[in-house]
Amino acid sequence: MSRIERKTVWDSPAPGPSPRLARMTRHLFARFQDLGENGPVVRMDQDLGLVTARFPGREAQQLLKDLEGFGIRAVLVEEQFQFWMDPEGRFEDLDFLWGCLFQLM
Repeated sequence: MSRIERKTVWDSPAPGPSPRLARMTRHLFARFQDLGENGPVVRMDQDLGLVTARFPGREAQQLLKDLEGFGIRAVLVEEQFQFWMDPEGRFEDLDFLWGCLFQLM
């Protein structure tokens, strides 16, 4: 049995829009909304495959370091996280990212 490599790098844009990219973007967006009223303020762009999130009440640099502790790499621009989808990625990887954020919230 071969080992499946988990995608934990969310820092580069996809080559172009696709239906799968849009589905993955909507999936992560919905997962972030599951974090509830103490969760992030989120936006998405399905064509770009981008979910941006701001976490009120959390120091962004520290949260970035905490995510890196799980092996997750994201882009931080002016206190907003950018999570770039990969159309070749797996939905389970999005759930892993959500689970890590859930633990940190």
